[in-house]
Amino acid sequence: MTMTRQAACYAWVASAVLLCAGLAVAQQTTAPQAARYFLGKEDEILMQVNVWGFVRQPGQYMVPYDTDLISLLSYAGGPQEEAKIKSVKVIRASGGDSGAAQVIEVDVKKFLKSADASMIPRLKPGDTVVVSGTTFHFVSKFFEFVWRIGLVVQVVAMIDYYFRR
Repeated sequence: MTMTRQAACYAWVASAVLLCAGLAVAQQTTAPQAARYFLGKEDEILMQVNVWGFVRQPGQYMVPYDTDLISLLSYAGGPQEEAKIKSVKVIRASGGDSGAAQVIEVDVKKFLKSADASMIPRLKPGDTVVVSGTTFHFVSKFFEFVWRIGLVVQVVAMIDYYFRR
């Protein structure tokens, strides 16, 4: 290697190390709260929230800053038939000054019966809403799996029977 090529190689390695170090530092710093809001089409303040689980269209949504849980579930197409709406979880990344994550459990079924708006939390930027499935859904999935295994065993047994004949 010539001296200039070797120097260029060292410079490249050094810049790669500095770049990686800069990325590591950038990942450790937290964004200020204002950076978690966005401006919509009509100068509407939006925030990013996630919906997981048994809704028609799970995903990440940009919603108005004053959106509540019911509105977000509506944006996501509503709960699926197998959804356990008696126990919807809102996972809040930072629970205020402590910085600890907070899990809020909401009984949407009870809200639908009582129409008590105080039961429904307002969402904050970065919230993740998890709508889990009912026990019936998981039991039916288990029996569907057992049925498929039984079908495979039956086909193998029939093939074995015809070859031994």
